[in-house]
Amino acid sequence: MKKIYSLVLLFFSTILLVACQSHQSTTSSSSSEEHLVQLVVKTDKNTTDEKVSFTQGDTVMDLLKANYDVEETDGFITAIDGVKQDEKAGKYWMFDVNDELAPKSADQIKIQDGDKIEFYQEVYKN
Repeated sequence: MKKIYSLVLLFFSTILLVACQSHQSTTSSSSSEEHLVQLVVKTDKNTTDEKVSFTQGDTVMDLLKANYDVEETDGFITAIDGVKQDEKAGKYWMFDVNDELAPKSADQIKIQDGDKIEFYQEVYKN
């Protein structure tokens, strides 16, 4: 009798574990839904405007590095795809988030679903 009881208990424990495992995979797939932002990169000769995906928690720097060849110093962009800033002319890479000049460096700003991020070179004026 004890063996039958043990087998029934083992059977139901196995079913319970399988059921819980199935539920966990359902919740993890909903958290991996695709997040998109609009990424615009303007140079003197070219403008690229595209929707790109990102992972929740990414910064502007993470997004840019995932889509372009980037050189940076302390979170500030110095070159994108080989197009460097011109310090003598005072022309630097700058970026807007949702049409407003970014208040911090690219490695400090977290992106949100639907953001518009635009990089461009401009003469910096104090």
